[in-house]
Amino acid sequence: MKEIYVKYASYNLWANRRLAETFATLPEAEMEATIVSSFPSARLTFLHIWDAESLWLERLQGNSPTTFPSKTFEGDINAVFATFLKGSEAFLAFVEAQPSAFFEQSLFFKTISYGEQTQRAFEMIHHCMNHSTFHRGQLITMGRQLGIEKFPPTDFAYYLRELGK
Repeated sequence: MKEIYVKYASYNLWANRRLAETFATLPEAEMEATIVSSFPSARLTFLHIWDAESLWLERLQGNSPTTFPSKTFEGDINAVFATFLKGSEAFLAFVEAQPSAFFEQSLFFKTISYGEQTQRAFEMIHHCMNHSTFHRGQLITMGRQLGIEKFPPTDFAYYLRELGK
């Protein structure tokens, strides 16, 4: 199981890098333009992915954060991308460092909105990576509305093909 989730967290970082590099071509004003979606701008969507990955990492580490990290974030768009990717790197590093038995462990945590929870570590990782994938799809739709015509592939199958090179 460890191999699966290390690969999945590595894929997540790979896909996040590709999107950050693509969106970095836009002016900052475009990143903050209002677009109807789960979050009202590309910037806020990137920050939401960072928030979720940070919260789930904290929970995997035995903590129960009480606020979203982006609540106090004040950086420009380059800082958004750097922080977003640093968070994905930290998530991968944590997953890589765990012993195989960790993934089956049930972990207790408190959420910001839903109270006390218990989940196995692998379920938490799977949910978090799937959540990031969902919002990357939204970012691609938002990016098209902002004028980005070409996106690099971010599907897991493309990641596996690239690994095979």
